[in-house]
Amino acid sequence: MWIETIVMPREEPAYERPAFQRDRSAAHAAACAEGSQFRDSVLRYLHTHQLMDAVKWVSEAGSIPLVTLHCTSMVLEHLQQEPSFEAGRSLVFPAY
Repeated sequence: MWIETIVMPREEPAYERPAFQRDRSAAHAAACAEGSQFRDSVLRYLHTHQLMDAVKWVSEAGSIPLVTLHCTSMVLEHLQQEPSFEAGRSLVFPAY
């Protein structure tokens, strides 16, 4: 059975600091680069642990470090055990 899994980087709690003004296009480009690097790290993990056969679909990189997978429960269990990832199932509900 295929399940939808969401993977994010595991982070330590951040301390609030005052924001400063910067060019939004530069911030967006930096965020997209971070999203792409994170997606690459998830794919590298899946390839290294020979889990790609249990993955049906992987989302493209976006402006936040988040990857959505359609995969088996075994892949989710592996990702949950990896300290650099935070992974869980997305909520499935019937839409009428």
